[in-house]
Amino acid sequence: MVETRVLTADELEKYVRPDYDATGNPLPDPRYSVFLGVVRDGEVLAYICLQLKLHAQPLVIKPGHAAMLPRLVQAAEDHILQTTGPQWIYLFASNELVKMATAMGMQLEPWHVLSKFVGPKHIPQPIEALTEGRAQ
Repeated sequence: MVETRVLTADELEKYVRPDYDATGNPLPDPRYSVFLGVVRDGEVLAYICLQLKLHAQPLVIKPGHAAMLPRLVQAAEDHILQTTGPQWIYLFASNELVKMATAMGMQLEPWHVLSKFVGPKHIPQPIEALTEGRAQ
């Protein structure tokens, strides 16, 4: 029998933790994450982790004011440490801002970011119409 469901703690240890250990990453905090899996006869065949992650978006700096970035970054880091404690933060930035962000200690990750709006099926316009005019 094949079922799709939330994985148990035992399944996380047996099927998920080895993948995280192999990449040197800790399992996400279970208070802010859940693993869904496809399980057949007790074996996890596929899984996905839904997790809350702190991300900074948008990062907007008006032309001619790039020197404001260190001040803004320091304020953001101070706020994060005071309110949530140490943790990873993710920045979705345009190509122009990548150089500045890497200069401030951020690293460009080796993955592609994909997005999908998950909502009612009756939304009449494409997602581009919902985000039109937003700063990237």
